[in-house]
Parts: sequence; structure tokens; C-alpha cells
Amino acid sequence: MFKRKSFDAQVGDMFVKAHDNKKTVWVVEKIFEHVDGILHARLYNKTHPKTMITVSASTLADPDFFCRAPAGTEV
Repeated sequence: MFKRKSFDAQVGDMFVKAHDNKKTVWVVEKIFEHVDGILHARLYNKTHPKTMITVSASTLADPDFFCRAPAGTEV
């Protein structure tokens, strides 16, 4: 069958969308299991904290969609 990718993100971890030329930094605010049983992460925009997105953990772990923010990026 299908195997889930491991998910090692924690609250406070920072990511950028893989194909975002602006390099907006997204910070993990919460990790939770959705009603469908799939693990999700809620992230907020570092420069505009009221702007939030929710993505599945598998999407966040997929380098085609998200990459960890460069070292030295602070919350």
C-alpha cells in the first residue's frame, strides 16, 4: 500500500514555498490531526502574522511544495 512520509516539523519551524520568488517565510503555529485523520500544519506569514495557511503534513514535507527556511532566519 502507500507509505506516509515522515513528518519532523515542530511548532516554530520555518518554511518557504518552493517556487515563491518573494521567499515569504511561513512559521508553523500548530500541528493537528484533521477530522479526516490526516495530519496538518497551520502556518502564519512571518511578516504578516494574521495571514495563515493550512496544509497537510505530507505537502509540507514535500520539497516540490515547501523547503525549510534558510539558516539564520529568526521568528
